[in-house]
Amino acid sequence: MYNINDTIVALSSGSGVSTKKIVRISGEKSFNALKSLSLHDTPAKQRKIVSIRLNVTENFAAEASAYLFPSPASYTGEDLVEIHLFACDEFVKHIFSNLFSLGCRLAEPGEFTYRAYVNGKMDLSQAEAVAQLIQSSNQYQLCAAQRLLGGSLEQKICQVRQGTLELLSLTEAALDFSTEEIETGTEKAIETAKKIHTDLDELLAGSITFEQIMDAPSVIITGSANAGKSSLANALIGAKRSIISEHTGATRDVLEHWLKLDGCDCVLFDCAGLSAEPADMITALANAAAVKAINDAAVIIFCADITKQDYSTDLEVLKRLNKKPAIYTATKYDLLNANDSLEKLKLLKKAFGCDFVITSSKNLIGLEKLKAIIRQNIISQKSGQTEAADKTALTERHRAMVTEAVKNVQLARQELIKNSEETAAMFLRSALQNLSGFEAEHIDEAILERIFSRFCIGK
Repeated sequence: MYNINDTIVALSSGSGVSTKKIVRISGEKSFNALKSLSLHDTPAKQRKIVSIRLNVTENFAAEASAYLFPSPASYTGEDLVEIHLFACDEFVKHIFSNLFSLGCRLAEPGEFTYRAYVNGKMDLSQAEAVAQLIQSSNQYQLCAAQRLLGGSLEQKICQVRQGTLELLSLTEAALDFSTEEIETGTEKAIETAKKIHTDLDELLAGSITFEQIMDAPSVIITGSANAGKSSLANALIGAKRSIISEHTGATRDVLEHWLKLDGCDCVLFDCAGLSAEPADMITALANAAAVKAINDAAVIIFCADITKQDYSTDLEVLKRLNKKPAIYTATKYDLLNANDSLEKLKLLKKAFGCDFVITSSKNLIGLEKLKAIIRQNIISQKSGQTEAADKTALTERHRAMVTEAVKNVQLARQELIKNSEETAAMFLRSALQNLSGFEAEHIDEAILERIFSRFCIGK
């Protein structure tokens, strides 16, 4: 793991084109390092923001703001300094070179948060929440990570852990004083075990994993071969990403694009055209990949070529889908006149039993309407996830620990019913060990390394 006695430094402003840079320094040499970089004396160790002039090279200096956080009132619990300045990457390299010469070293991924953890500034679930905040890709994950950072999970676990500890004490008392005339309350113990089991079950049932809310919603375009799917995908994203060909079956794999939808951005998938009866092994494999992607998608768009005379093949393809499409679109609208298009739309509605959105990838007709409908579908599905915004967010590690604790509490209750207090106590101790996995002193170093290795440098 990390050497927490060193003074560490990293760029904490992240990557990007912005010229705003934040250099973070943590450790006992932080204030001396800042003093060595500055052209004038910096104030004593006080929590404040000061303006400084950095002496980086012999011929060049720069104005900056220094945020001073003396220990223990800092993010890491150590002396911490943040230098905020507008500068190019080359200038920042000189700052780092100077800091290294003063005895600082580059921080490892997650090392600032690790120091906050070991110095008691946050528990492990809150440290994990920092990683989730950094990695958040949508508002639901961001809200969940913020609640986890606020200690919501630890509060719930603490209550259950306390109840388990009291039950274990009661059970062990029955063993220690089995020959004495004391009231151990077997019935009460059984009921307490049942309540703990219920509380843990509710925690699992009322939770959602970060993995479930991490990814943006997926939207897939499907239909029979040569239905205009790839052209529609290109038109929606505004770039020629998918291969377009007059030959049937140009798309063989599932292609992924990023589609911007005014705050409801999604991943748009373009897959191979489906065949009711694949002609060869390659087509069969392409169909299998397409069907899997379709089944996993949040929103399915079914395409039909409006110029076709017969839709029996399309209807056969539709039967292959396990999930009903949310949107039906009639492509290649530009190839027909208005009157013919109306007749075709009536034919499509009669054949499929639903209305179609007319689109033309060539003339960009109907694309804004289609985007609006996609967006409405995503919002409507996310309304169910609004409930998820109120749920406790668990990482896979959390869920595994709680699940194991549930099993051990259930086994303990069964042993209490059989008046086997010794075995019940063993299972309760195991449950406590499971629940103690949220606390600092019970965490294996290998687990810590896995958790903090997922961070980026500077956090």
